[in-house]
Amino acid sequence: MTADVTCEKVQLRTSLLSQRRARSPRDRTAAAEAIALHATALPALARATRVAAYLSMPTEPGTGPLLQGLMDRHVSVLLPVSHPDRSLTWVEHAPDAVRAGTLGVPEPVGQDLGPDALAGCGIALVPALAVDHAGNRLGRGAGYYDRALAGFDGVVCAVVFEDELLPRVPHEAHDRPVDLVLTPAGVFRPLRD
Repeated sequence: MTADVTCEKVQLRTSLLSQRRARSPRDRTAAAEAIALHATALPALARATRVAAYLSMPTEPGTGPLLQGLMDRHVSVLLPVSHPDRSLTWVEHAPDAVRAGTLGVPEPVGQDLGPDALAGCGIALVPALAVDHAGNRLGRGAGYYDRALAGFDGVVCAVVFEDELLPRVPHEAHDRPVDLVLTPAGVFRPLRD
């Protein structure tokens, strides 16, 4: 990783996190509901019987209504559990079985299905701070999702606020690009070279 890219990522993360904290609870609620509505337009999600997703943090685009919609359709939802070695394993979502994980991120409680459970999902909905028009995703910097998605063959869809879809984000060769971006304004398909 070059020092310039690292510095650029840190600066962009700081700015984006500040913007997220400034959003009102009303805006966050409206965004979560719009995301759930637009998710129904995703063919990969409509035909999926098992989906990987995540429990959003308070300042992130909310996933609550989206998860509820999947559960209402009897879709099996796998949620990540983070480990000290920066790996993710997966647990089936049960709405009343949630705790604060080691990083302060909400995590499911239940039987750990291991890292390979992700392979059984047709689509993975992943958090991001920003995504660019080519599908490069900027996460929080620990690389959990880049490692987990390295061999994933399904559709990877980042969830961001619409103003976090940017012309360009700093990225490196190991950063896993996404196939789709889901925002409160709709679904975006990145342009690949």
